[in-house]
Amino acid sequence: MKKNTIDILESGEFTLMNLIRLFKEKIQLLIITMACLAGIGILIYATTPDSYQIHTVLLIESQESSGSAGGLGSLAQLSGISLGGGGAEAAFLDPALYPVIVQSKPFLEELMKTQVKSELYADSVSIFKYMVETKPENSLSKFLKSPTSIYKSPIAVNSNQYDSLQSPERERFAPLEMYAMGQIAKRISVSPEGSLLNLDTEMPEADLSFQFSKKVKNLIEKYSSRYVLEKQSNQVNYLEGQYLVAEKNYKEAQNTLTKYRERNQGITLESLKAIEQNLNAEYSLKFELFRTISQELELAKVKLNSLKPIFSQIEPPYVPNKPTSPRLPMTLAFSLVLGFFLGLAVIAASYILLYFKIQQSDSN
Repeated sequence: MKKNTIDILESGEFTLMNLIRLFKEKIQLLIITMACLAGIGILIYATTPDSYQIHTVLLIESQESSGSAGGLGSLAQLSGISLGGGGAEAAFLDPALYPVIVQSKPFLEELMKTQVKSELYADSVSIFKYMVETKPENSLSKFLKSPTSIYKSPIAVNSNQYDSLQSPERERFAPLEMYAMGQIAKRISVSPEGSLLNLDTEMPEADLSFQFSKKVKNLIEKYSSRYVLEKQSNQVNYLEGQYLVAEKNYKEAQNTLTKYRERNQGITLESLKAIEQNLNAEYSLKFELFRTISQELELAKVKLNSLKPIFSQIEPPYVPNKPTSPRLPMTLAFSLVLGFFLGLAVIAASYILLYFKIQQSDSN
């Protein structure tokens, strides 16, 4: 340590010129720190597999459920079915729910069981099997997590064994399933902006990334429609059940009345006429009930169709020509900047420790 450095620390005169002198004394330490961080950055770059990211923009719209329901609405009105008021009623899923949906366990479970084509497999393979067997992670990170993994043979899984476990009410998942779902979740990003939905997906292969993006988009549409239409679908299912019962009762009453009239043709007894009137009244009542339920069912179907959300592609997915990550210039720049500030912190820490040692020795 040069004499002037000791003098500055002993005197405690930390002027700008003195700080510059102290910095020059440790410039070599700064360079070494930056070089070490740059080396770590290059190592991370070399051990990180390629990743192909795809950006998709979707416009989410909803059809109108009243008079603007199009041809179905006109047919319903011609059939005597009232579609309610003339105002337009739109059904939208809260945009804040889309990021939650794509990270939910049922969504990820269904997604990882879908089949895709990969360069590494001759036939179609489930995303679950691909993730578990290839483990497309940083090699250095995998080694730090499990140093003994370099001695282990690659994992081979039978995806059919796990496909049979798929259920919307599952309470437990196997460790391999949790690993696969975690890897998939990290490769999906959804950010809503009003009626626009920005979808970013990534995979280690270009064609696989394109397939994955389409799978995610289709599944988002499926889940969105299911959440929006769940109540109305239940109404349609209920009315369809009531329709079958009413149709059966109506036909039974019709057959009973027809057979009674055929057996009692030409007979004018008042008692028989009273029975016929009762049967006719029962037939009319069941027919009107059947007709009303039929109209309600048609109305419910029209409304169900009108509530279906529409996903229009503003920016469709495409097969990327080159990997989007890792990027060597960005990795090096980040490493050097981090190394610079870390080097400054190391220099400051070394001088602070030396300063306290000098002050302590002077006091003694």
